[in-house]
Amino acid sequence: MTHDINDRFGMPESAFEAARKSHGYDNPVYRMGMYVPTRGEVATLSPKDLYPILIDWIWDSPSELIPNDTQLTELRSILVGRPDADEPLLQELIGECSACLRGTTAH
Repeated sequence: MTHDINDRFGMPESAFEAARKSHGYDNPVYRMGMYVPTRGEVATLSPKDLYPILIDWIWDSPSELIPNDTQLTELRSILVGRPDADEPLLQELIGECSACLRGTTAH
């Protein structure tokens, strides 16, 4: 696991490019889930700001950007390690990661 706060969970630029291409470069509709947060954002954004970003990435991302088990495990680890990890929205996000790792649909 990298500790680079600017890393987007190892998501390669080619995955973002493929997602943009499949969605259509000129498509005027913004596709939710196209944004993969950085590790630093996951560690520091307020729960209120972080919640929709992670829900969209986990559940509404295009196939090219769907988080894999390694990414979900690392994401969950950062969330659990936050000093405010007991906040209800963060607890819900931790649960979403766990649900995905178990192959269930919590959302």
